Amino acid sequence: MKGERSRPKWPSVEEQLLADKVIRNSALEKLIMENQDFDLLQSEEADDGEGLPLWLRVYWRKNHPDVQHPTVNPGTGYPEVLYDIYEWMLAHQDLPSTQQSIPSKYSKNDVERDGTGT
Repeated sequence: MKGERSRPKWPSVEEQLLADKVIRNSALEKLIMENQDFDLLQSEEADDGEGLPLWLRVYWRKNHPDVQHPTVNPGTGYPEVLYDIYEWMLAHQDLPSTQQSIPSKYSKNDVERDGTGT
């Protein structure tokens, strides 16, 4: 009908995973699958050509519900740093679990030797 807005065609999870060449069973795949709540986005964002994936927009909005987004060109209302984060995530798809220990600058023996690690 005239005057009614058509429903946007949101990409399937599979389309999103293929578009970004996401490694199966990676941390990134899990993040993408957990952020498919496209009802948080404006319909114009479905295909706005801004270059920021919808799942990352959903993630942003879930974590920043107080941020107002423009109603005209809503895809432009995201921080520029999200584009850098997106590229970084694609390059580092399977980050180590926070359960794993991160090596420190000094070994245990160095610290025990003089108490400071220096």
